[in-house]
Amino acid sequence: MSKNEIVTLPMPERLEPKSTTRSLTVSVRMYFYALYNSADGKFRNLLASVGNTDSITGNRLFDRHEAVVMIKAMASKAGDTMTTSAKDGHVYRCLVGLMRNNALGLKLRRREYNRLTHQQAAE
Repeated sequence: MSKNEIVTLPMPERLEPKSTTRSLTVSVRMYFYALYNSADGKFRNLLASVGNTDSITGNRLFDRHEAVVMIKAMASKAGDTMTTSAKDGHVYRCLVGLMRNNALGLKLRRREYNRLTHQQAAE
């Protein structure tokens, strides 16, 4: 090897981005706000229940699953393979975190629901 030769290590031709929970949350956040602010309100109604009695499908968790399906359908239309290939449970975890960060968490909504439903009548 002569003095003028430069040695370089082999580099891969292409790198695929690694899927992380942070990048999934960013993707889910985009679809969450678009669906939540849509005019039909179906997504918002699926997230409004605090128990099985006030849920649309009769089960609060199934309502959340329907919301996850809506997020994944929107991601599929957008060609977002990371979100569509993610497990429903991971998307659900992102959804719950987004709701909590926007003051829509289950504890807060249950507290408010109990306050509204257990108020004494004004005299």
